[in-house]
Amino acid sequence: MKKILLVNPAYKNSLHSNIKVLAIPPLSLTMIARYTPDHYEVEIVDEAVQNLDFNVRADIVGITCMTPLAPRAYEIAQRFRARGALVVMGGIHASYMTDEALRYVDVVVAGEAENLWPQFLRDYEAGKFQKVYRATEQPDIENLPAPRRDLLADKYFVETVQTGRGCPINCNFCSVTAFNGARYRLRSTDSVMNEINAIKSKRIFIVDDNIVGSGMKYIRRAKDLFDRLEGSGKEWGAQTCLNIVEHDDLMQSARRGGCKALLIGFESLDADTLESMHKPVNLRPATRNFSDAIKKIHDQGIAIIGCFIFGTDTQDKDVFKRTVDFALANRIDAVQMTLSTPLPGTALYRQMAAEKRLLLTNYPNDWSHYNIVEPVYQMKNFTPEEAYQGLLKAYEEVSSFTTSLKRGVRTFMNTKSVFSTGISFSWNYQAYRTIRDNPTPLVVGAQSPSRQVEEVSA
Repeated sequence: MKKILLVNPAYKNSLHSNIKVLAIPPLSLTMIARYTPDHYEVEIVDEAVQNLDFNVRADIVGITCMTPLAPRAYEIAQRFRARGALVVMGGIHASYMTDEALRYVDVVVAGEAENLWPQFLRDYEAGKFQKVYRATEQPDIENLPAPRRDLLADKYFVETVQTGRGCPINCNFCSVTAFNGARYRLRSTDSVMNEINAIKSKRIFIVDDNIVGSGMKYIRRAKDLFDRLEGSGKEWGAQTCLNIVEHDDLMQSARRGGCKALLIGFESLDADTLESMHKPVNLRPATRNFSDAIKKIHDQGIAIIGCFIFGTDTQDKDVFKRTVDFALANRIDAVQMTLSTPLPGTALYRQMAAEKRLLLTNYPNDWSHYNIVEPVYQMKNFTPEEAYQGLLKAYEEVSSFTTSLKRGVRTFMNTKSVFSTGISFSWNYQAYRTIRDNPTPLVVGAQSPSRQVEEVSA
């Protein structure tokens, strides 16, 4: 029996490896495993929670790749190729940087893989596989089969579920619209509930980019899903846009259905910055007052993970202090603060490349610095030192041990949930510690050399 090894790369000092609540199961690999015929043996290794054994036997090695992990992914690919394995790479980075990836792997699967992976395996068995399999249409996800969770290590804080794909908003820093399409594609609620009811864990994170969608068709669907989650015994978190606060009945249904945390992209306190990011949903009359929106969600006993981006061309140096003051004053439960980062596939990357403002272009090695906390392009109103130190100081104020502990206690009092409290404390404090203890960014000061992808001869 031929063996397929599926690998999710990670660096041991990264946020997702150091913070247990951020180490979420690699849903894409469990779906690839589900679409693999039974006559293959399949193993999944997630480096965020496991060690990868390069001596393990594998005929095919499949690697998923996000941009900051590209050097590690290529290193893994070369080491297995040197041992005679056929290496296939997919994921968002390989989909946009296909020619680069082909320097290190045998096959690239570009785009959503439900239709492409079975085709590759059929071609492989016939001895005539292609170098690139690129999605030309989006797969029908209405009745997706359940992923192979049985192949994952039992080391995750939450299980992950996807109920839909796509996003019409098309923010300039995000590649979801380009990768998954500009309309929401939904799974049937029956299919979703069958999957959720079969999950043993009580804690679930719904990975949709916006669980409530936009437009009444999708609002009604979200409410139906939340209503059916009531009584399931699950506590869950999800990503959503602020438009959820426009519908009181929807928030009440989410609370009754077990919602304990919502990750929300506030992005910026400033209207001109939101306009430049193409984030119109945050500028609507019912969402523009962030403080009122936060209170509405907190009143339902739901914790908030608030996301903010620093360093855009429209921001001044006081953006760090104003954002920290806002987060503390409004008692946001967990805060994710990042530096504006142009990732392949985004409008921001195309703009920075066209304006020749990218500071780190020794690809693929420099991709490891595109990790949303290091400055990688020339900002208009910040030097790299100012941007990084501003981010670090902001995290110090928001996420020190004492502040994080107080926030965690407050979250527990509001939500009565260990799930929410664990997110509130760990997301803040562990994120701060990880960023603080990492080497100084390459463009800011002296740092150990970039991780190098060693060329391994086959």
